[in-house]
Amino acid sequence: MGTTLSLLRHGRATGQGPDAALMPEGEAHLAALGRHLAAEGFNPTRAYCSPYRRAVESARTLLAEVAPGLAAEHLTELTPDHDPDDTVATLAALELPAARVLLVAHLPLLGLLVQRLTDDVANFSPGTLVELEMDGGLSEGRVVRVVGPGDVPR
Repeated sequence: MGTTLSLLRHGRATGQGPDAALMPEGEAHLAALGRHLAAEGFNPTRAYCSPYRRAVESARTLLAEVAPGLAAEHLTELTPDHDPDDTVATLAALELPAARVLLVAHLPLLGLLVQRLTDDVANFSPGTLVELEMDGGLSEGRVVRVVGPGDVPR
């Protein structure tokens, strides 16, 4: 089994700046997503998030449901306009385990990462999770699942 990257776009937020907080409906959706994923046995081994407030709050809300003892580490390489090649290089240097790793970030970076890692396209509305199965490190992968806001019971 290789690494599974679970890419999560932060929940609906009050704005786009680094200090923008989650809106109540964004937090509610992420808690529901977390309960839905926990019922499936979703359990990341590691978690990383952008240092932007909405990503930190999104990671905290989801992890409270799926992995209560796990805290997300902040990576500046997960900020919205970061170069995807630099992000991949940073992730490779972290020596990710052959397990599920949660990354909570923003557009356009998440879309660019999916293209870079899979040659595929994924749409990320707020609170969308896209899972990539990686073969041979972070050089080649495929999209295996997309869970959007409409897929999660409230």
